[in-house]
Amino acid sequence: MYKYINIAVFLFLFFIVEINYGQTIPSSLDTCHRYTSLEEANKAPLNVRVLTLQRNKLTTIPTSILKFKNLVYLDLSKNKITSIPNEINVLSKLEILNLNKNRISDLPASFGQLIHLKKLYLSKNYLSHFPLEILELTNLTVLVLNQNEITTIPYGIQDLKALTYIDFWYNNFTSLPESIKNLTNLKEIDLRVTGLSPAEKKKTIELLPNTEIHYSNSCNCGY
Repeated sequence: MYKYINIAVFLFLFFIVEINYGQTIPSSLDTCHRYTSLEEANKAPLNVRVLTLQRNKLTTIPTSILKFKNLVYLDLSKNKITSIPNEINVLSKLEILNLNKNRISDLPASFGQLIHLKKLYLSKNYLSHFPLEILELTNLTVLVLNQNEITTIPYGIQDLKALTYIDFWYNNFTSLPESIKNLTNLKEIDLRVTGLSPAEKKKTIELLPNTEIHYSNSCNCGY
């Protein structure tokens, strides 16, 4: 019985995290017309600030999206996209990019030029490494990379000093670089279902004393 209760609690907490850090459109964009069709968006490309194309069975990012120079919010989640065009950097005003649940294994070199990006969602893709292009996105506040196969977190993550939330849930790395202590604005990090040993988990707590850290239930980390 307790097993089922724990599962229910886990699912509830996961749902809450998804609500808080998921695909909600910021209130600052409430007055913008939300396009859910490329056909409609293409009629007035410079007016497009919010575009959501979930579950469109896309395998690539349509080139017409690159014409939306004023795009601030782009949701391409739950498709079958395998790659991102190198020209993605023309979306220079992009602040929120949701690529959850696709088939992306790496990012183009130009991705780091999306300097206004604040929230990046890449959960449930095919990433086997931490994309170094992300390290150039110094305005990022939210980074979601859960349910990938990432084996190493780079020392340079310290450059993302604006980060307040990181989701690394369900990846394969066994340690975090000591430089993570320099993320002084980090309020919350999800490290459930990773390869961190109890010793590494305890070390992370010491490195991030003011950060709420989520570990799997099996870790008591010395408490």
